[in-house]
Amino acid sequence: MNAAAVTLRGVAKTFPSAPPSSGTPSSGTTALAPTDLTIASGSFVAIVGPSGCGKSTLLRMIAGLTPPSTGHVERAEGAVGFVFQSPTLMPWATAQENCALPLALSGIDGSLAAPEALARVGLAGFEGAYPHELSGGMQMRVSIARAMVTSPRLLLMDEPFAALDELTRFRLNDDLIALWKQNGWTVVFVTHSIREAVFLAERVVVMSPRPGRIVADIAVDLPDRSPAARLSHAFTDQCARVSAVLEGAA
Repeated sequence: MNAAAVTLRGVAKTFPSAPPSSGTPSSGTTALAPTDLTIASGSFVAIVGPSGCGKSTLLRMIAGLTPPSTGHVERAEGAVGFVFQSPTLMPWATAQENCALPLALSGIDGSLAAPEALARVGLAGFEGAYPHELSGGMQMRVSIARAMVTSPRLLLMDEPFAALDELTRFRLNDDLIALWKQNGWTVVFVTHSIREAVFLAERVVVMSPRPGRIVADIAVDLPDRSPAARLSHAFTDQCARVSAVLEGAA
């Protein structure tokens, strides 16, 4: 069994509904109920649930971007890459400059690593392109390359393909599977799409409406994850299983 890359112990999050300086008593809004979760190193885990159930909050706490109100987050050593819902590229910077940003912020020359990362996501030859010259799917590839450039051990992805057309989304799903296998990342992927979760992940964690809690942790057993797998009975059956759990939690 692989060592744990991420361990959550009783992690919960309550957001204040009024600023502390306002003097207004407030019990706050509980976004996430106490949650325990262990994610093995090198695994691919998808998190699904209704809007507002705390999926993104959970991901941000794993990243260290949002502190938990209670509980503890334990993370194995190593760099962390985060891919947000939108590409969040600097419009005045080229694809290579955007990709190299995490290295530049650390005072590291990214002139070699950034082109290599862009090539690995299929953007060789577009190093000098600006965001407005790239399609939505290509912009997201730059965002993934930017997350890759620090050689992360853990890759966190918050609905990165939600705004893309289905064909582009399928292609990026296929590419992500290949990159995960090549790099040995641990991936935690938040999505609203049951089909996307089942296709990508080895485990699908299902969350309840707010305050979010884990209601199921489903192992996904697919013979393969090629594009043809989306048409298989095994894939359809797994999607139906996750859908039934999600509907029952509503």
